[in-house]
Amino acid sequence: MPEDSPLWRRVFDDVEHRVGGPLASVTSSADFRAATIRIRDARRMVVKPVQAVASFGLHMVGLPSHSEVRRLRGELHEVQRELLAMRREKLELERRTPESP
Repeated sequence: MPEDSPLWRRVFDDVEHRVGGPLASVTSSADFRAATIRIRDARRMVVKPVQAVASFGLHMVGLPSHSEVRRLRGELHEVQRELLAMRREKLELERRTPESP
């Protein structure tokens, strides 16, 4: 580690050196993978029914659910990308076309 490195970098490298190896061995173990899969499955089993109830409740009062808002945001972003592409195309055509008096 060069001595001309900033102090924050030397501290970061030292912590990474001390923690990196043990952390890598834990996270690459079969037990860690199995535990991660079990936690993911348990989370899905809890979250999915809660989301369904929340979605139903929101629909009962006339509000969109989280998944609907997420889908609409995606559609809005797509429309914005298309509009930007059309604006760029229009500007490019205007640059290429000579102005008529």
